[in-house]
Amino acid sequence: MNIRSAIEADLPAIAEIHLKGWELAYGAFMPADQLAAMQPDRRLPLWRAWLADPTKLILVGSVGEQIDGFVLGGPVKEHDIRRGSLTGFDCEIYSLHCRAVVQGKGLGRALIAAAAAHWAATGKNALMLWAYSDNAYRRFYEKIGGELIAEGIDDGVPDVAYGWRDLTALAGLNETPLTPTLSPPVRGEGVVGVEN
Repeated sequence: MNIRSAIEADLPAIAEIHLKGWELAYGAFMPADQLAAMQPDRRLPLWRAWLADPTKLILVGSVGEQIDGFVLGGPVKEHDIRRGSLTGFDCEIYSLHCRAVVQGKGLGRALIAAAAAHWAATGKNALMLWAYSDNAYRRFYEKIGGELIAEGIDDGVPDVAYGWRDLTALAGLNETPLTPTLSPPVRGEGVVGVEN
């Protein structure tokens, strides 16, 4: 299993995995027009902007030869919170998706752990993320120690926030060595947890 920072050439695969992940996790209750907006060709400009943004972190992971998953994160965003609090949390995972064929093989856990290692190395303290309340996959976050910290609404859909207050412990979930990219080190490339 390999995990590394994303590069420009990875973006089409990331956008495709993102769409498939949304269809799998949210297709049963997400409006068709919202899913249509996730089409990879429509999303590539956003992914390019996120890759160029130094406040964002995009990691990709592979079980085999192709990219099988990704995680996108950065600073904690504003949210419509109905109960609970995000006080003390200073980094957020915005999106985490893995191909269906690799789910259950530890890639999602490894991507979150690598993101936690990166943020711990840059002085961050606590990680959080939002998941739709009806998302059957949200139990995964509880399995890896996520604490329910808030409830909110995202575009009219109820969601919940999970948090981890110990980034070092969360980073310890990943026993997979991090693999550097082979091209020259520039923004978006390098060894996770060392670069940026």
